[in-house]
Amino acid sequence: TRDDIPNYEKRPKPLQYQHPLSPEESLKYTQVPVGWKLQLFAAEPQIVNPIGLAWDERGRLWAAETVDYPNEIKAERKGADKIKILEDTNGDGRCDKVTVFADGLNIPTSLTFGNGGIYVHHAAETLFLKDTNGDDKADVRELVLKGWGTGDTHAGPSNLRYGLDNQIWGTVGYSGFSNNGQRFGMGVYRFTKSGSSLEFLHQFNNNTWGMGFNPAGDVFGSTANNNPSFFGGIPATILPGGKGLSAKMIASSPTFHPITPNIRQVDVFGGYTAAAGHAFANSNNFPESWRGKRSFVAGPTGNLLGMFDTSRDGAGYKSKNAFQLVASADEWFSPVAAEVGPDGNLWISDWYNFIIQHNPTPNAGRGGYNARNGKGNAHINPNRDRQHGRIYRLVWDEAPKSKTKSLAGASTNELVAALSDPNQFWRFTAQRLLVDGKKIEALPKLRALVANRGVGSIHALWSLDGLGALDSETHRGALLSTDPALRRNAIRALPHTRAGVALMFQSGVINDSDLTTRLAAFVALAKFPSSDPVKNAVSALGNNEVNQKDVWLSAALAASRERHQAADLADLEYEESKKNLLENVNWKVSIHSGNGAQHLLPVNEGFKGGKCLKIESAKPTDTSWGGVVEVKPNTRYRLQGKIKTEGIKGGGMGALFNVHELQSPTRVATKALKGKNGWTEVSVDFNSMGRSKITINALYGGWGQSTGTAWWDEIRLSELVAVPKAVSEVKLKPGDAARGKALFNTHPVAACSRCHAIAGTGGVIGPALDTIAGRKGPDYIRRSLLEPNSEIAEGYPLKVSPMPPMNLLLEPQEIEDILAYLQALK
Repeated sequence: TRDDIPNYEKRPKPLQYQHPLSPEESLKYTQVPVGWKLQLFAAEPQIVNPIGLAWDERGRLWAAETVDYPNEIKAERKGADKIKILEDTNGDGRCDKVTVFADGLNIPTSLTFGNGGIYVHHAAETLFLKDTNGDDKADVRELVLKGWGTGDTHAGPSNLRYGLDNQIWGTVGYSGFSNNGQRFGMGVYRFTKSGSSLEFLHQFNNNTWGMGFNPAGDVFGSTANNNPSFFGGIPATILPGGKGLSAKMIASSPTFHPITPNIRQVDVFGGYTAAAGHAFANSNNFPESWRGKRSFVAGPTGNLLGMFDTSRDGAGYKSKNAFQLVASADEWFSPVAAEVGPDGNLWISDWYNFIIQHNPTPNAGRGGYNARNGKGNAHINPNRDRQHGRIYRLVWDEAPKSKTKSLAGASTNELVAALSDPNQFWRFTAQRLLVDGKKIEALPKLRALVANRGVGSIHALWSLDGLGALDSETHRGALLSTDPALRRNAIRALPHTRAGVALMFQSGVINDSDLTTRLAAFVALAKFPSSDPVKNAVSALGNNEVNQKDVWLSAALAASRERHQAADLADLEYEESKKNLLENVNWKVSIHSGNGAQHLLPVNEGFKGGKCLKIESAKPTDTSWGGVVEVKPNTRYRLQGKIKTEGIKGGGMGALFNVHELQSPTRVATKALKGKNGWTEVSVDFNSMGRSKITINALYGGWGQSTGTAWWDEIRLSELVAVPKAVSEVKLKPGDAARGKALFNTHPVAACSRCHAIAGTGGVIGPALDTIAGRKGPDYIRRSLLEPNSEIAEGYPLKVSPMPPMNLLLEPQEIEDILAYLQALK
C-alpha cells in the first residue's frame, strides 16, 4: 500500500500498488475476442511511453516517445524525448531494429508524413523534420507553426494526419492555439504543408485526443469527459464568428466495461473520461461488417480499447457503443492510440503506466491526500513511470494473409494502382507520394480512375486536385457520379469561384438524395462568392421540409444565409413579375403510357371562349401537352392556370399541371381534378433549383391512367420576386429558467451537466453550481459562461478552464435561458 495513490472514488480501502508486469505476463491478463490474437511488436527498452504512431512508405513504424510528459517543460524546447523508427527486419513479427530519427524534443504528441519528411507537434511548436542523406537521421528542422498552449500538457495538440485534401489535420485540447490574433481550442484544425494557412474547423466541448476519417473523408473525433464519439459536420469557418453547430456528440452511450474493478478515475466513473483516438476499421483485415463503420476509441483509465459503430442519421451520423475489443486486468495497461497499420491490422500504443490521469490535483477531500501540480499542470506523483511502454498488433484469424509492403521507389503506375488498395493507409500514402512527387505523368490514369465507382476514385480526385490538374470535365463527371461518397468529395474540391458555382448548380447536388452529400453542398454554398443565384438557392432551399427538420442541413443553410445576407423564407413575401414565360411556348404531345387519347387545340372552348389545350380519351391513358421554357437557376416561380374536367376517372391523379424535371424529393405539381369541374384556378410555387430549362406539363392521368375530358387555359409561369417583410429588430426575450434547466441537462453539444453537478446530480469536472446565485452576482455568472478563463472558481485546481466559451455553442436566447436557471439557484 502506498499513500500517494489517488482515491477519487472514495473506496473504503484504497487500492494497493500493482508492480509492473513483463509483456508476456501482461498478455496473460489481457482479453481479446475469440478468433483474434494480440501480438507484441515492441517493448521497453526499445520504446518507452509511446504516445503517437505513424508509418512511412516503406511500411516502417515511427513512434513519438516522451519521458518529459507531463511536467518537464523546457523553456528552450530542448528535451529528452525522441522520434524512433522501429523495424522488423527478419519477418518474425517483432521489432529488432530501433533508430533514433530525432531527439532533443520536448513532449512530442503526434507525427505524420508529408513533403518528404515528418510533421511533429511539440507544443508550443509544430516542426518539420527531414532526412536528406538517407541515414534515417533528421538533418532538417524547420518551424512550421508556433502558438500551441503549454499551460496544460495534456490539453495540447495531437492526432496529426494527412487529409484527403492534401493538408495536415489535427486536434487540440483546451490549452489551445494563440498567435497573430488567431485563437481556438478544443477541436479539429487543418493547415497547409507550408504552415501558411491554419483553419479551425470543428468545435468540440472538451479536451480532444481523437480524430479519424471514414472512407468518404467524413470527420469524427473523441474527447474527454464522457464524449467518446463526435461527428464534425460543418466547418466553423463558415459559421458567423465561428460560432454554432460544427460538431455534435453522437455516441449512444459513454459507458465502458472494464474487466477489473481496480481502475482509477477522477471524475467520470465507469465511462470514457479520457477517450483517445477514433480510427476506423479501414482495411479488409477486419470482418466485412466492420469495414469503414467501426471505430476504435481508447479508454486508458479503464485499461481497455473500445469500439463504436457509426451509421447514418439524416445528414449526420450516430455511433453505437459496441463495447470492448481489448481489455486487461493488468492495471498498467493503458492504450492511448490505435491505428490501422500497413499490414491492415490494428496497432495499439500502450503507454503502460500505473498513473495515467493528468488532473485534477488530489487533496485531502478529493483523492485522499494533498498533492501539488508541476509545470505541465499535472499533479506530481512519484508513481508516474518513465521506463515502460509497449506496442501491440491485433490480428484477426480470418484476415487475408497480408505482408507489409513498400511504396518507396514505386512507379507512377504502381502508385495509381495503390489508390484503390483495400487498406486506407496505402491509399493515403500513394496519394501523398503522387502529390509530393509532382507526378504529372499520372494525370491520364488518375482521370480514368475518377470515372470509376469506388474508394480509389476519391483519392484519384484529390490527387488531381493536389497536382493542380482537376479539370472541369473530370470534376463534372465526379459530381454526377452514382457514388455519393465521390460526389461529396467532388463538392468539397470545388473552387470557391463562379466556375465552382456553375459546376455545382449544373450537377443538382444541392438537392442530392444522399443527405450527407447534400450537407457538403450546403457548406459549399457558404464558401462561394455572393451572387443572386447563390442567394436565391440559399433562400429557396430553406423551404424544403427535410432541410428544415435536419439539424445539420438547417444549420448549414442558416450559416449560408448569414454569409450571403440571403433572406430567410420566413421573413419574405413574394410578388409575381408581370411577364408570363409561357406566352409563346411550343406545346408538344407526350404519351407516357396507354393509347387512344386525342390531343386537341380548340379555338373556341377556352375560359373566355378562345383557344386552349384539350385532351380526351375513352381508354385509360397517361399523357400530356408539354412545353419547354427557359428559367433562371435557383429561382422561385409560380405556375398557375385554369382547368375544366368532364367525367375524369381512373387510377391516375386526373388533370393537373406539373414540372416534369422536379419530382424529387417533392413533386412540383398543382392540385389535381377528377370528375366534373367547371373552370378551376390552381397554382404551385417552386424553385427551379439548378435548372436553366424546365418542362411544364398540362398533365392528363398523372402517375396512373385516366379517362374522360380535360381542358387547360390561362396558363401562366411567372418569376416570384422576394420582398422582405417589414419586421422590427429581433430582441431577446427574458430568460426562461425552465428552458434553461432543460438546456443545461440535455443540450447535445454544450452538455453542461456532464461537467457540473447540481443537487448531487451531474459531473465533477467543474465546480458544483448549487447556490451559485447566492454566492455570485449576475455579471460574474454571465462572464463565466462567455469567458470561462476570466472567472476561475476559487479552489479550482486547474489554471485553465476546460470549458469553451458558451457563445460558441449556444444561441443568444439559449444563453439567456441558462442564465435565468443559474440565477435561480440560491
